[in-house]
Formats: sequence, structure tokens, C-alpha cells
Amino acid sequence: MKVDIIVDLSFGSSAKGHVIEDLLKSRKYDASIRTGATNAGHSLTYEGEMYSVQTIPCAWVDPDVKLFLGAGCFIEKKLLEREIEMINKATGKDVRDRLYIDGRATILEDCDIEAENDGDGMNKEMGSTAHGCGAILIRKLWRGHNSLLPKQMKNEKEYATQMGLKVVDTIEMLNEMDASVLLEGTQGTMLSVHTTPYYPFCTTRECTASGYLAECGFSPRDVRDIIGVIRSYPIRVHGNSGDTGGKELTWEDISQRCGREVEPERTTVTKLTRRIFEFSWLDFEHAVRVNKPTMLALSFADYLAPDIDGRTTLTEIPEASRAKLLARKQQMEEIAHAPVVWIGTSPRDAIKGGF
Repeated sequence: MKVDIIVDLSFGSSAKGHVIEDLLKSRKYDASIRTGATNAGHSLTYEGEMYSVQTIPCAWVDPDVKLFLGAGCFIEKKLLEREIEMINKATGKDVRDRLYIDGRATILEDCDIEAENDGDGMNKEMGSTAHGCGAILIRKLWRGHNSLLPKQMKNEKEYATQMGLKVVDTIEMLNEMDASVLLEGTQGTMLSVHTTPYYPFCTTRECTASGYLAECGFSPRDVRDIIGVIRSYPIRVHGNSGDTGGKELTWEDISQRCGREVEPERTTVTKLTRRIFEFSWLDFEHAVRVNKPTMLALSFADYLAPDIDGRTTLTEIPEASRAKLLARKQQMEEIAHAPVVWIGTSPRDAIKGGF
């Protein structure tokens, strides 16, 4: 089995969906797997339209790729149903014919969402999306022995059968296939619960290459490439979501730097305006140490300087702006000892060096 991992080297929202979209055009995969929960959304285009998913892997856009939800998945039923309906409508085919769910994945219940929205809620305290992902993890860790919580975690098998989904041992199946697998990481390294420098302003799991492998039940020896994706300027979600290693900026600052009016970004999940910060080389060094990427993808490069927006080759970029972009690229490569093979210049455009 050969596994390529997509990992965000920052705080999430680094256009991983866009990178995956282009990666699927360069490499042939038998399967794609996702773990994580519904508090992370990835966006990509299919036949000219933009789509967002929070559960099903982005590789749904390739009809030849089998799709897997791994053992570490937390699944929100209504959301999964909406995504199946969306994909079926977009492709004209039933995605359930190639969608497999691990028998150890967990159903996220209404009580989990309610627990995180009780009173002032976690959203006000630390900028959490309050989708119940922490509460469901606590229920899973209690293993049904806390009388204040449901006595038995609801396994997804019964639900999956009702929905016409395939319940399998994803670890066994993918190893027996000897598959080429794209592992789609969620959120971002700097949000990792154990290793972030910014606890408690973090998520509920390890959003690192090794963390994703553990949730899928894969061996480090299965890994072929680790593709680290990072933004030109990191973001954090709306509200009291914590700091980064860089100074907080305004969206007006970004507009001035790139010489055009930039519409403030909103998160895929909450739809609230993102906070944006100066790039931190200390944060980047931390993410590189934790993940050891073999190649890099730089997104939102059009924010760095004027006339980068929408360009697909370096030669199209004016000399001053190209010099600034190449300086960023060179410093990233020197720190990571890995090449920058993809540079995103708009939600639909990129300069591609080759995966």
C-alpha cells in the first residue's frame, strides 16, 4: 500500500481541496480516505462549480476512486445525507456505490452539539465551531461507563445499513487491495490538541501526518509522500480563537499589499469572517518538525503582492511581485528541505511545478 498524506501546516483553511483537485489530475489513486469530524470543510470545483464537503473525501470528483471514512471518523448523519445527495446530483451517479465506512467510526448525536452550545457555549469561550466534536470524543473516551452519558456509543452499522452504505474494516480492505491511497487530512497542524503551542485554543485531535495515520490505522511505513499545504497569511476562525506567531492584520491590510480589493474570507463551516495574521516562520518551523513534509504547496500567494492573482506561470508575474513570491518559496524550501511544487494564485488557478 502506498499512502500520500495531505496535511495543513497552519491553522486550517489553506485550500487543501484545491490542492487535492490538482493532485488527482497528476496522480492515479485507487482510494481516498478521510478521518476527523464535521468541524472542517474542504472546497473544490467540479465541472466549473464550487462544492464543499465536511465528511466525504474530496476525491469524489474522480469517479474511479473508492471513498473511505476511516475508523477515527465522527459522522453527522444529516450532513452525510446532504453530501450524498449533493454529489449524486452533481455526478448523476450514486456515490454510495463506492463509499465505504469503517465499522469503528462513530455517529455524532444531537446531544453532542447541545453540550457544546450550552450556556455561553464554546464558541464564545475559544472560537470553537461548537459542532459537538469535543463532546462526542469525551463520550467515546468514557466508553459508556458514565451514568450521565448514554451507556452505549451508537455504532454506525445500523444507520449505514438503512442508508445503503457499505460497512467494512477499512484497514483490512485497503491493505488487501494494496491500494494507492490519498489520505485527506483535516483542519491544521497548529490546531493539534497535544502538540500546538496555542492550547487551549485548539481542536480535539492531532491534525498532523502521524495523527491522521493513527486514526486510519495505517503504518508509517505505508507513506510515500507527505504534502504540506500552507497559506501565505494564516487565519484563525472568528471570535476569541487565540493567537498565532504573527501579528493580527485586517482584510484592508491584505487588500493594500496585493493591490486589489480582497473580500474578507468566511469559513466553510460557520460562514463567519476569518481573522488573518502575518506569516510566522516559527510556526512554520514547528509544523515542519512535526510533519516532515516531502513537498510543499503554498496557497493564497496572490495576497503577497500585486498582479499574482489568477496567474498560472511565474513569467506572467511582474518582476517585483515575482521576486517577493520567489523569496517566500526559497525560504520555505530551505527550512523544510522540500520543494514547493504548487502555488495557488486564486480559488481556481495555480502555478504547478508537478506533484
